[in-house]
Amino acid sequence: MVALTLAFTLRQRRVYEARATLRVEDRQSQGGPTEPLTVLQSASTIETEAEILLSRAVAEEVVQSLALQVTLAGPREEQRGALFRVLRARRDALPGRYSVRRGPTGFTVVAPDGRQAAGTYGGPVELDGLLVEPDPVRQSGKHVELDVVPTTDAAVGLREGLRVTRPQANAAILSVSYQSSDPVLAADVVNAVTEAYIARRNESQKQQARAAVDFLQQQVQAIGTELQSAEAALEAFRRANLVIDPQAQASEQVRRLAELRARQQELNGQRSQLRDLLARAGAPADSAENWADFVGAPSLIASPAMTGIVQQLAAVEADRARLLTWRTPADPDVAGADRTIRTLGARLSQLVESQLSGLNDAARAVDSALARFDLTLQRVPDVELRYARLRRQVDLDTQLYTLLQTRLKESQIAEAMEMANIQVVDAATVPSRPVGPRRLTNLFFGTAGGVLLGLLVALVREGSDTRVRSREELVRLTELPLLASIPRIAAANGHHKPRELAEEIEARLVLSHSLRGPAAEAYRALRTKIAFAGTRRQRQLKTLVVTSAEPQDGKTTTAANLAITLAEPGHRTALVAADQRHPVLNRVMHADRAPGLSDVLRGAAQLDDAIVRIALPEHVGGKLDFMPPGTAVPNPAELLGSPAMREILAALSLRYDAVVLDTPPLGFVTDAAVLGALADGIILVARMGATHAEALQRSVEELEGIGTRVIGTVLTDVHHAADRYGYKYAYYRYDRDADDGNDRQHS
Repeated sequence: MVALTLAFTLRQRRVYEARATLRVEDRQSQGGPTEPLTVLQSASTIETEAEILLSRAVAEEVVQSLALQVTLAGPREEQRGALFRVLRARRDALPGRYSVRRGPTGFTVVAPDGRQAAGTYGGPVELDGLLVEPDPVRQSGKHVELDVVPTTDAAVGLREGLRVTRPQANAAILSVSYQSSDPVLAADVVNAVTEAYIARRNESQKQQARAAVDFLQQQVQAIGTELQSAEAALEAFRRANLVIDPQAQASEQVRRLAELRARQQELNGQRSQLRDLLARAGAPADSAENWADFVGAPSLIASPAMTGIVQQLAAVEADRARLLTWRTPADPDVAGADRTIRTLGARLSQLVESQLSGLNDAARAVDSALARFDLTLQRVPDVELRYARLRRQVDLDTQLYTLLQTRLKESQIAEAMEMANIQVVDAATVPSRPVGPRRLTNLFFGTAGGVLLGLLVALVREGSDTRVRSREELVRLTELPLLASIPRIAAANGHHKPRELAEEIEARLVLSHSLRGPAAEAYRALRTKIAFAGTRRQRQLKTLVVTSAEPQDGKTTTAANLAITLAEPGHRTALVAADQRHPVLNRVMHADRAPGLSDVLRGAAQLDDAIVRIALPEHVGGKLDFMPPGTAVPNPAELLGSPAMREILAALSLRYDAVVLDTPPLGFVTDAAVLGALADGIILVARMGATHAEALQRSVEELEGIGTRVIGTVLTDVHHAADRYGYKYAYYRYDRDADDGNDRQHS
């Protein structure tokens, strides 16, 4: 892992980062005479400007201006700008790898399709859309490889490499950065991006102001014509009816009724007009004139939001018409303009609906008032009502005309002003120090990653290994008392294992080792725990079944050593080879297989004929008899569970102080469980680092399910270096003179 990280880091090229800072202000944050125009323009937020900086249009413009479609493939140690005086590519340049071969007086360019073009220094050569002129002063780079990609792909790569961030959350500042192995190119890219972005934003703002001026000029002309017509109609009415001042001529009540009637007619007219406008708002429009009636409606003239939406519609439609001169309706920009028009139309409909709702409420109020003065209203002269209606129309047209004239002047000022809401605070400079690769950091994280990976692999292996690792784990898994921890027993008189299993077990018998050694002491502790368990149960445990969950757990060794240890203090002990599947005890005890247990169970032999006396050393005070497995039978489980087996165990209990039965593992056959139901207790053997937890738990559940008496567990092959909680048996040492002369010291 560290070597791979080192190799990767050394092969990396140095990376430089250039950065520029922009200040983005609200369009009219400075106030002044154009402040009312803010309602006609959408706010320019920092997030919006950041997206515009990363837009495809800006990226393609920068790619085209700096020829970013062309990258230097070789030599790796050179910079593109240092090798060429001229390097440009058209949008339709042929993609692929170009070769530039330099000579003393001229150069040759080879295109991806094999075509060639030769030139001399002092003038560029164009081939398949690529325009190049190498620098004759530059001595290196005799053979240069250039890769050309489509403009759209280069724009995508530029957008992915650009980073636009906001250094401070409350500051109107944007930071634009770009990384490249060429420091000059990194600075050129950042500056080109900021210049293209500012140019596009200024042009967009001027187009919006220009569209607003055109729209307001049309509205001023139309409303001026309506105002002249309304004033002429009022003057003609006054002359025809000799009206000087109807309000002065009528009483207060008559004036009130006249105003209510005029108001009613006015509201009805406005409501009808708004309904028509609401129906037209959802229809498609092709020019700004379609939206002029919305601003001219008397009920909408006082709404700045309505005027702003209409102006935005006019600006967007003007931009859409400009795009359609050289693009198709399916173009993404044209489609975006169409979506904007639909969105603004929906907002226009919402404003009209809101205004119509207000007019409906006002109309209901006027109708209620008129209902109360119906009789009085009949006496109001018709001339006063007509005069009031004409007077109100003149007043409304005058207000609308004045407002539009004011906004027209403001828009003209805004069009003439230079948009300066986006400024370059710090332009990008050529970086002098690389930002990467960070070799020490890479090596550190590579080393740390290797260590963590190793730890992870170790943890995974440890987590997937369910074998018993300690005394406490055995107690936790079985929920049974631990009777003894048998230390690892090395083969006597040698350091290599015997070849045969019987010889291996015989070499691990306590008779072959020191009487004061760790193994002998561990089995004496097992004998004591069994005696204590019988005392606690108020019943002597005579018949003991020794079994395990899996093969090779040390159950046969444990059964033989337990029988020898039980006979040591002077007890009469019988060791029964009840493993009919893979018998091995008869070879360990150097006895014939038959006659044995199976022969007695089948009635083919007498009990006395199947018992073999085992010779023990002089220090053993008791006697040990052995019953071989007998002739092989096809149905061991049925034979061991028969009434004859119960009779044999009863007879052996009368003859001996302890009977130990070696049985097959529980994980494969049920022989041990069958005998456990007949015996006084079962001892379950597990081997450290070998017995799996699942098999051990299944064995305990099986024994508890049939109601057998499990005395406890024995953990074999315990090594004091691996068992964190076990005893270190090598702590105690016995002096050779204090022993009986037969002990052997093993460390």
